[in-house]
Amino acid sequence: MIKHLHDGDTNKLPGGGPLVFEEQYVNYIFKYIPKDDVRISVGTIPTSQLQLGNIITFALTFSLAQKSKKLGKNVAVKVALVDSGISFFDKYKFDNVIYQKNVVYTGIINDHMNDYKELLEKLNSHYGGMDYEIINSSDLNLHKNAPELIKKIINEQEKFSQLLFPLTKCLGLRVPCSHCGLADKNGIKNRYNGDIISFFCPNHGWHSFDLKKDNLQKLEYETPLRNLIRGILYTKDNKEKDIPYSWLRVTGSDHAGFYQEQLFYRGAAMLDIDIINSPLIVYSPLVTDWAGVKLSKAVFLRGEYKYLTDQGLDYFIDYRKFMEKFDTKGLEVLFDEIDLWLKESPRLFRHYTIFYFDELFKTKIK
Repeated sequence: MIKHLHDGDTNKLPGGGPLVFEEQYVNYIFKYIPKDDVRISVGTIPTSQLQLGNIITFALTFSLAQKSKKLGKNVAVKVALVDSGISFFDKYKFDNVIYQKNVVYTGIINDHMNDYKELLEKLNSHYGGMDYEIINSSDLNLHKNAPELIKKIINEQEKFSQLLFPLTKCLGLRVPCSHCGLADKNGIKNRYNGDIISFFCPNHGWHSFDLKKDNLQKLEYETPLRNLIRGILYTKDNKEKDIPYSWLRVTGSDHAGFYQEQLFYRGAAMLDIDIINSPLIVYSPLVTDWAGVKLSKAVFLRGEYKYLTDQGLDYFIDYRKFMEKFDTKGLEVLFDEIDLWLKESPRLFRHYTIFYFDELFKTKIK
């Protein structure tokens, strides 16, 4: 066990964002959402039980929604479940190519769905009844501008492969095999011919997909490509006057900085997109381990958080254990803490260790 000494002062004023916004962060956001209606987008890959980082990101979304509503906006929260995501155990290698089966095909998406729904209902109750909806990330392909955008990216796949996927230099686009659910995770073997994309399954051979005729909801994207497509479609919605709502995005801070600057803003510029209308992004602070590394579902699934279990801190990575230990009182403490982040921006522009939250719960819950 590592012991930490500190002064208990959690509100020191660092540089950067906190100096600019101080207590005006939400008001600043409000000024840059021109339409009366706002849709707040948040998402997660439901591959395992909820962990503290998920809870915080969802809570920040609902807190922001409530504050926007009080400022006069009509707010709807869209909670996207990444149905193309995979469990750590559902990856396979054939001839040095990685294949996967998504959480819908394996059924894993249903394993913890009740926990997600329970948390969202508790958030909805705590924040006074918000308009929210659970959607699938594949619904993005139903957008009227999606077919044209996907086609443009494919036509310039060499450039976008280099930008978004520097390790493989292949466009992370796939359609699972209809027989066994396997899909080439990184699009290594994909073949492109006009509107036809051919995908390879190691069990059943080649199968083709017609961008004009087939169901676009079958298309799956690796995260950088999905991030680019979603951001551009939201940008188009924000710009079009006949669409009554603007988009706002909430996501983890691991997608801030260089990641977003290169993989979204540069990518959008390569397609001549006017990013002045791109959605504002609110970054949720990360929950980190003792070394400053983000608390991770993937690490949990690999069984590498034994030290948390040994110290009775496994409630950080398991919503059920959190509720068993703290019940609704623990959520209320957490929600109050997050509300404070939006009121005092120095608390928002940073990350928090598991030890900070452990002390918070010990102090607030007697």
